[in-house]
Amino acid sequence: MQQIIVKLKKNYHILALIFILLLSFVFNFYAITNNGTGNEYYAACIKSMTQSFHNFFFVSFDPSGMVSVDKPPLGLWVQAISVLIFGYHGWAMMLPQALAGTASCFMIYILTAKHFGRPAGLISSLIFALTPAVVVASRNNTMDMQLVFVLLVSVWFLFRSIDSGKWRYLFLAAVFVGLGFNIKMLQAYMILPAIVFTYLFFTKEKLGKRFLAGILSVIIMFGISFAWVLTVEFYPSANRPYVDSTSNNSMLELIVGHNGTERLFGSGMGGTSGGRDFDKIIKKSANDETTGDTATNNTPPSIGSEAVEMPAQRPDGSQQNQGGPDGDQFDGRGGRDGAMGGGMGGGSSEIGSASPIRLWTSNLYGQGSWLLLFAIISMFACIKKWNSKKNVRQSAFVFWSLWLVTMTVFFSFAGFYHRYYLCMMAPAVAVLSGIGMMAIYNGFRNKKENRKAYIRPAILLIAFLTNIALEIVCVLRYSQLINWLLPVIIGTAAIGIILLIVHLIKPKRAILIISTLAFIISSLAAPFYWSLTPVMNVPNSTLPYAGPELAGSSFPQSQGSGETQTKFTQTRDSSLEKYLVSHYKDGSFLVVSQRSSDVAQFIIDTGLPCYAYGGFLGSDNSLTVDKLKALVSEGKITYYLLSSQNGMGNSEITSYVKANATLVNESEYSSQNSNVGLMSGQVGTLYLFKS
Repeated sequence: MQQIIVKLKKNYHILALIFILLLSFVFNFYAITNNGTGNEYYAACIKSMTQSFHNFFFVSFDPSGMVSVDKPPLGLWVQAISVLIFGYHGWAMMLPQALAGTASCFMIYILTAKHFGRPAGLISSLIFALTPAVVVASRNNTMDMQLVFVLLVSVWFLFRSIDSGKWRYLFLAAVFVGLGFNIKMLQAYMILPAIVFTYLFFTKEKLGKRFLAGILSVIIMFGISFAWVLTVEFYPSANRPYVDSTSNNSMLELIVGHNGTERLFGSGMGGTSGGRDFDKIIKKSANDETTGDTATNNTPPSIGSEAVEMPAQRPDGSQQNQGGPDGDQFDGRGGRDGAMGGGMGGGSSEIGSASPIRLWTSNLYGQGSWLLLFAIISMFACIKKWNSKKNVRQSAFVFWSLWLVTMTVFFSFAGFYHRYYLCMMAPAVAVLSGIGMMAIYNGFRNKKENRKAYIRPAILLIAFLTNIALEIVCVLRYSQLINWLLPVIIGTAAIGIILLIVHLIKPKRAILIISTLAFIISSLAAPFYWSLTPVMNVPNSTLPYAGPELAGSSFPQSQGSGETQTKFTQTRDSSLEKYLVSHYKDGSFLVVSQRSSDVAQFIIDTGLPCYAYGGFLGSDNSLTVDKLKALVSEGKITYYLLSSQNGMGNSEITSYVKANATLVNESEYSSQNSNVGLMSGQVGTLYLFKS
């Protein structure tokens, strides 16, 4: 028995790590079937990709290979392969993200434990696993967690390169950053400032060799990054899908515009994506509403001083003006529950206005900022006097600090992103928080003669308790959490403080360990609950977020009424789909419409070719009137669906359809007491081109 106890003590980290990884995977994958197929824009793409290699390679949104999606291929390739193995199921599409989230927890442990000790590694891994934005992204078919994982692998190779002085590891780091680019484009390059500075400053090579290795790594990174992009760019455009969210069918425009400057400066500010006037799109969507919107405010006040304004909510619970394919859409049809609104850059309801305190405002704080303040203080308080011989431990600390600074600045001031993007900030927050927690423990572990030695742990402890105070302020806004979650946070924090005082009077390691565990429980109680909400409830599939709002029973006290929740099971009426399938002719499109949201569910359900010529926002230029005439004469276009949510695309096409096609009587495809075919009760108008 004694030998077993000795072995358990010796290998405690293995058991603890296994528990954390299991906890992570349970949070990432439990009851995932409740989420259906997730974001139907990507779900339709996966269905199309599995039908032909051509669609697979070019990530075609539709089975006929007419328009692509607005993301690079790697993350979608992984999902499509999972579907080919397990069958077309929502869980099969989300499995790669769930695995990537858990694998990232393991990488956080490896990267932290090697340089800062196993306890710091375990704490950091647990913090990462319980970051709500991480759980939300791991339970969706967006590709962010795949990106986080490959970037963490890249960091591992970076540290190996610095430690060993071997270039091949730096080259492998560059390869994985390039792979990250092929998952979410420029988002992968957000860690480059940290990588470049850390390598150039800490590597053991002479200055000339450092720059040579860096230049070669950049060449490798760009080669991997742009291999597929340039293939698409130089491939005959007539033989591949039109690049979505562009005006000139160019992947380079997509990179620089929609997935580049629009994210940094905000939609319509510096973006090149089709020259779209997003303000007009918003106004048009609002003017096109026919369901009688009622403006409500469904967002809790901010942790700081900023109140966040919500868009108008429809009677069915969905929001107007929600933003982009992984959320950036403006017609209000982005999510099935429509909760918490959309993201239109600076001043948007989803991310609030750009400011130094944005990450502490209500919509963002609960997603990834629970320990941000403590991580920032740890970054400064844990800096030690530089050794004359720089080492990989110093390089690791500097790297994580630069990652945190880069992400904090971006998410504080960027014009346009979504809440679940905060999973990109989670690794740095987790690692620096783990380092800070162990600095508190080590600082108070032994009684010191020099009182100055207590300054650093005291500063960290004050920062930690301040961080807990911010969590309490957040929890106080939810009446249903006050009776049980608040006592947990305050009670465990109080236990930690009392035991720490006892330890300072009469030092005892066991007491300090229990005190530290109490502090950890106190700081993670609220993030644990927030992370649990998307597991136990169905989040918005297009704009996923975590929080008590998902539970539907506990809303901020400041709200006069709870926000309407529509459940995932309330799917679109199938009457129109059945009608179209029954009249489908081989060699033609099942239906043509301007926006991908009009036909996505048809593709998911039937796998038949549908053509959304305007792409996600309806503004792509993939179809002209002349091309429309040719396709009609060839018998490829029979039915045209004119939805009430048209984008800012080619109005000549809709005018031509109305003038030359026959309006199909609604009674032919609608059932009694049903809305016509479109999700969230939006009514469409069907036209028939007679041969």
